[in-house]
Amino acid sequence: MPRPFSEEEKKQIHLKLLEEGKKLFIRFGLKKTSITELTNAAGISQGAFYQFFNSKEELYFAILELEEQAVREKFLRWFSEEEAITRARFKEFLRLAVKVFEENPLLRRLWLEREIDDLLRRLPPALMEQHTLNDRAVLEPLIKNWQDAGYMVKGSPEVITGVIRALFLLPLHHREIGEDLFPEVLEMYIDFIAGGLFREDHSSG
Repeated sequence: MPRPFSEEEKKQIHLKLLEEGKKLFIRFGLKKTSITELTNAAGISQGAFYQFFNSKEELYFAILELEEQAVREKFLRWFSEEEAITRARFKEFLRLAVKVFEENPLLRRLWLEREIDDLLRRLPPALMEQHTLNDRAVLEPLIKNWQDAGYMVKGSPEVITGVIRALFLLPLHHREIGEDLFPEVLEMYIDFIAGGLFREDHSSG
């Protein structure tokens, strides 16, 4: 029987799986990356893999969570600036957020290559529910603050969060919409969301 890993070894192996998994998933995608390739890259046995993750899909999801956490933190810093949140600034945020997701190689593969379909079929529902709660925990306090300040129209923060999150599902359908039409359709959606949620632009004074 192989010796058990120490706590420090577990920490290092977990980190290695995240690092090497990200490289492999970006290069080959979820379907074409095997657990053997993941464990070889991390320097562990296939059996040891299951001490850290129940499946390659759960590893993929853990990597995605880290990527999205970095994106969320970036935008929280952006919104922490002492500048009024106008309709125009919110539109800028939505455009930038979509661009960040499209330019991130892992997130781009997830959405534009439809890998999310395979991922969702194989992940425990509890993980996706927690992911939704994480998004809400970031967006809903911002929404409440903007409503209290009079920038955003009143309405359920939970519903408004859903409206914002739905925008990021639009790239999944870029082929059905049409490659040539998609940029204009996306911009129109952003106009509708910002126009529907924010009052007329105002100065911070």
